[in-house]
Amino acid sequence: MRAFVWLFMIAALFGVAIAVAYWFIAHREATGTALLGIMAAALAFTAGYAIVAERDARLEGDNPKESISDAAGEDLGIFTTHSSWPVLTALCVLAVLVGAVWAPLIGIAGLVCLLLCLWRLGAESARV
Repeated sequence: MRAFVWLFMIAALFGVAIAVAYWFIAHREATGTALLGIMAAALAFTAGYAIVAERDARLEGDNPKESISDAAGEDLGIFTTHSSWPVLTALCVLAVLVGAVWAPLIGIAGLVCLLLCLWRLGAESARV
């Protein structure tokens, strides 16, 4: 747990240093500085939570005399090394996410085209 706390505390201090440096380099630009400060605060809160709530937690990395096999945990089963299913599943998830990103843009483009078409039809019918 000590390594976890130190990692997050050092990252929080780095975030504070970056926020201060950004404040002076970006000529007092508030948005980026605030976001970097929030990042540093979130890292500090995570380290504080680990100190307060998980004080008695025993992690495998805390004992230097422990072997790697002691931290391995339980056997989760057999994993096939030549299965194509992980790749196919990742491609399907990618297609769903790309669809979620592009579908609104395609819908907006369709609405603009429909608006222009109806506007032109309205202008032509007004000429008659």
